[in-house]
Amino acid sequence: MRPIAVLPSTAGHATAQMVFQVLIQQRLEYDVLSTAEFTRAQRANRASLVVALVRGLDIPAIELVRSLREQLVPTFLVAEELSETDEVTLLHSGVYDVVRASASPQLIGARLRTMFHHVHEGEPTRTPYQFANVTVRPDHHEVHVDDNVVPVTRTEFRLLVLLAQQPDQVVSKDVLAELLGDSRRMAPHAVESHVSRLRNKITAAGGPRLIESVRGVGYRLKANGNGNQPMVGSSSSPTVPHAER
Repeated sequence: MRPIAVLPSTAGHATAQMVFQVLIQQRLEYDVLSTAEFTRAQRANRASLVVALVRGLDIPAIELVRSLREQLVPTFLVAEELSETDEVTLLHSGVYDVVRASASPQLIGARLRTMFHHVHEGEPTRTPYQFANVTVRPDHHEVHVDDNVVPVTRTEFRLLVLLAQQPDQVVSKDVLAELLGDSRRMAPHAVESHVSRLRNKITAAGGPRLIESVRGVGYRLKANGNGNQPMVGSSSSPTVPHAER
């Protein structure tokens, strides 16, 4: 059994095809099963998480969510018709995450990838990310350049992990604004500010310019660490406490 089971449930063909393409782009292995097939599978052989595709918050969707919750299966729900109230209801019902089918494939992929790391690998990966002389430690919420800790804010750290999870792939400002906002969407200029401060802190500590701007689209983390090198004599950004956003 592959780590992800896709249950098309009541969603249409177009939604299913879109989700399959997202999973392929994210290089996440999956099996397509009916709800009955998934339920009949022995617990030891089941996928670690389910991507359920539904029309909206109707009786079949509610019954599906209840069944998966009873089986203690982490569920990512893609709904074709979803109001904000419906989204809140589903999240309170035990769904791990829920997203509208009309969202961009990039946003759906980023949220799926984040869930995969949390569920399948235990945390947003316990293994540190290594890029040139920069080490990102999700287990300790720390960023190191060589042996020195770089003081980053909580939002800057989350930004770096999101980019590190998809190295060499462009992540749009819209996706970052959606994922970094706590209770509401972050403004695009705020994303730019966080990226700029994070870059400055890493380069000032002796690291490379890891995060590359892609004009008019978003940002990309260079996996080989060979982005534009920091300018000699660049000044360090002021230390910011971890608790600050």
